[in-house]
Amino acid sequence: MINEEPAGGRPGRAPTMQDVAEAAGVSRALVSIVMRGVPGASDDTRAHVTETARRLGYVPDARARALRQQGRQAIGVAFQPERFHTALIDGIYAAAQGTGHPVVLSAVTDLHDEDTALTSLVADRCGALITLGARLDEERLRVISSRAPVIAVARTLRSPDLEFVASDDHVGLSMAVEYLVTLGHRRIAFCEAPGSSGNPERCAGYVDAMTRHDLAPLIDIIASGANEEAGAAAALSLLARDELPDAVIAFNDACAAGIQDVLVRAGIAIPGDVSLVGFDDSDISRISYRRITTVRQDIAALSRLATERALARMRGEPVHPGGHIVPTALVVRDTTGPVT
Repeated sequence: MINEEPAGGRPGRAPTMQDVAEAAGVSRALVSIVMRGVPGASDDTRAHVTETARRLGYVPDARARALRQQGRQAIGVAFQPERFHTALIDGIYAAAQGTGHPVVLSAVTDLHDEDTALTSLVADRCGALITLGARLDEERLRVISSRAPVIAVARTLRSPDLEFVASDDHVGLSMAVEYLVTLGHRRIAFCEAPGSSGNPERCAGYVDAMTRHDLAPLIDIIASGANEEAGAAAALSLLARDELPDAVIAFNDACAAGIQDVLVRAGIAIPGDVSLVGFDDSDISRISYRRITTVRQDIAALSRLATERALARMRGEPVHPGGHIVPTALVVRDTTGPVT
């Protein structure tokens, strides 16, 4: 069997727009103008390109064109596959519903970092980008924002020309310390997550609150992380000490769940021997057998404000660069109690 190659095409595949451009002796951009039927080509050129496309058997890909047009109006979201970000994505979907602007997701993983996730959304021609828990340096965010507006969620940015929506992490952590102090706790440890968004503000809130209560000599910051494995490792390090702290505040609920699991398995009563506080008020803190006292982030407000900013930028409405801080609240459940 012999496969014949159309003039200007290649064997075994349908002719492309580039094939039409080469056969017609014009640029690919000019072919695109003709195929889309938009101004920018003379009548003679339009007729020549159309005839060349017909001769090659080129058929415009209507589905790809629709996707490209949709991409211009889409909200691109870079996220990490974790509980808190999943809840934020649900909120973004809810806020964008009925606006005519679809949501396009790009995951941040070990092999697909935040920079790659954002630039791929730019390449997809999204009209605005939302990055959840941004870790990129501000200069890089500024460069990406010059190509498509970027709104960072759950991270406070210093540059006045960058937009962000974040919880009041400083006050939230301070509230946790204040509450534990009212229960009689003094040796209060904080398990931080170096490199995670919100960590500097939470550390500062912890230190400030401990200092206000004349507990600065008892400040105890443990390098941990933002997942259950990191919390479990932190708990093991606490068990290796001669004396446990009165209370532990975890960077987030996932970290708190890891701490809870290891300490309970070791026979440590929570509360009783140790009080435990998380951060986020994610679904893991509300599971019946966990019931973790936590600092609530207003997920609905964070998602809505970020989406509103993205839509405003795409619509060309006046916006004021800078940040919006969303209040936090303490949610008392079963893992905290008075010193015994």
